[in-house]
Amino acid sequence: MRLHALIFALSLGLAACETVPATMDPVAFDASLASAEESANPARRDSDLSALIDRADLSDAQRATALYARADARLNMKYNLPGALADFDAFLVLAPEDERRATANRRKLFTGEEIEAAERRLARLQNLPNWVDDKFLMGDVPAAAARYQSSGLTPDAGHFYLFQESGFICAPVDLTDAVPVHQHGPEPEHVQAAVWCPDQSVS
Repeated sequence: MRLHALIFALSLGLAACETVPATMDPVAFDASLASAEESANPARRDSDLSALIDRADLSDAQRATALYARADARLNMKYNLPGALADFDAFLVLAPEDERRATANRRKLFTGEEIEAAERRLARLQNLPNWVDDKFLMGDVPAAAARYQSSGLTPDAGHFYLFQESGFICAPVDLTDAVPVHQHGPEPEHVQAAVWCPDQSVS
């Protein structure tokens, strides 16, 4: 009877070990964070930081640091500021004694002011590039892509690479029925016959 109880206890312990992931090695975390912050493209950096945040093996301190990094990147690059607010809030919950809390609260206030200013601009008439900038700022990339596609205008290089990294612009390979990104006049060098992705999962 005691042997059965011991075996049962050991099996529970092994199951617990299998279900609780080990915490990511600090050196590996620092390297992953540095790599995620390398890209100068806001969409790529956001995606790389999100992949790090979504890992199951981060400690609370590591996740808080990654959230702070993504919030800071979103604010500095004016990309998805509502998401930056949410990240600052999540950071403050996970890091109640972190020395960056005061800075995070100040950055939150500034982020809110930027969002309010963008909402005022969006309520007025704007040219397409400025409107798209504010849509990126508000995290509404699908609406920005749809407006550019319906307009028939070609995104400038900055917007082009943001759409490309966000999965809205594809290479022309095997997409002969897709809508070309550039439709009128000489094609800018950055376009390279790219098309609007008919299915965002294929970019």
